[in-house]
Amino acid sequence: MDDFLDRVWDLIYGFLQSTVVFLDALFSPLEILGPGVVIFLLAFIVVIITRIIARFYVTKRYVRLEKEYLHWQGVRKEAMKHPDREKGKALAKNIDQAQLNRAYYDYFFEGILKHFIGNVLPILLMVAYVAKVYTPQTLLSRFGEEWVFSFSFGSSSQTNVGSMLWFVVCLILSFILFAVLKMVFKKRYAKKESV
Repeated sequence: MDDFLDRVWDLIYGFLQSTVVFLDALFSPLEILGPGVVIFLLAFIVVIITRIIARFYVTKRYVRLEKEYLHWQGVRKEAMKHPDREKGKALAKNIDQAQLNRAYYDYFFEGILKHFIGNVLPILLMVAYVAKVYTPQTLLSRFGEEWVFSFSFGSSSQTNVGSMLWFVVCLILSFILFAVLKMVFKKRYAKKESV
């Protein structure tokens, strides 16, 4: 078993190493623009990837659990409509204890796993890439400075922005930018369809 796990880990490690080499080769021509622009592009690309994965990645189990949860929720609502209010509450409580709670938790945890695979995992992989490639030493050797940005607000102390802080800021800005672009395109298509 240990040999199997070692081989699997070697495959995963080799895949990640080749991905780092591929991303380095892909983004090295853009390094003329500086590390801030490259890191912003990486953040925006990972936001697009997470949106695409979240839209198209749906497991059969997730769909089945959603239908099951909605079914039992509908049964509970029908039970609450019973003319005798106390009997309706008792029926709803039995449904909750028998099926609805289990269906809800299964659906909830499957949704968490779906969210992790679609959103969190790509972001964590890109965070690992940025942390590995844009360290202060590599920034110094590639760009001549240890920081992505350095500025001062008129005082003698200087504020330095590292690659990880800049990536987090760019990630937040990318999510906002993506939401704004989505709203603009929705409005534009709504106008075209109404004409």
